[in-house]
Amino acid sequence: MLKKIILSSCVALSAFAAAPAQAVIITPGSSGLIFTPFVSATQGTLLASTSVPLTGLTFSTIMRSAVYRNTLGTIDFYYQVARTGAGTVASDMIDAFTAANFRTFTVDGFVSGMDPDGGGFFTAVNNPPSSTTRTGRSASGVVLQTDFGTNGLSGTETSATYIFRTNATNFGRGTFGIIDGSSVAGLAFAPAGVPEPAAWMFMIGGFGLVGAAMRRRTSRMASVIA
Repeated sequence: MLKKIILSSCVALSAFAAAPAQAVIITPGSSGLIFTPFVSATQGTLLASTSVPLTGLTFSTIMRSAVYRNTLGTIDFYYQVARTGAGTVASDMIDAFTAANFRTFTVDGFVSGMDPDGGGFFTAVNNPPSSTTRTGRSASGVVLQTDFGTNGLSGTETSATYIFRTNATNFGRGTFGIIDGSSVAGLAFAPAGVPEPAAWMFMIGGFGLVGAAMRRRTSRMASVIA
């Protein structure tokens, strides 16, 4: 059993070693992190996908999102923004997008300029990511935001595909937002399956209360028998 655990750890470390050296862990409250090329060899298995068309005041768009279980066994979240034209009252560049709810999960960010699903609904970028593309995370860790900087989407440009690798073992419903002078929002996917510290404390506290109740009940029963 110990040998299996050691072997699994070595495989996981080897896969992480294959990732770009510049890849960074995005911690709550951090900002100004430049994305790095995604290692497609660790993509894994498609679990779910969605494509959501929306129209705001200053742009129309499609948000493409998908969930993959990577070869390490954890969950990756893919996002691509396609600007499809003007909005209902004006036409501005798309500046950024957000993704939630990532809570206390560990997240690593990558970007792919290629077509990551080879024939699926993701496409190759026609607005290449630049050094001004950055990501940040809210202080609570819930929201990730990717800013295109001076390389925002105009006309009918499509962004690169942004991949957030997490330590989650499952996924559920999440949300996204797309922002410029106006904004739109819709449903996507979010991490699940790794209990948060608060959840662990709640469960531990619950076990303690159950244990105390059982001890009191046992004590009362002993008194009655005596």
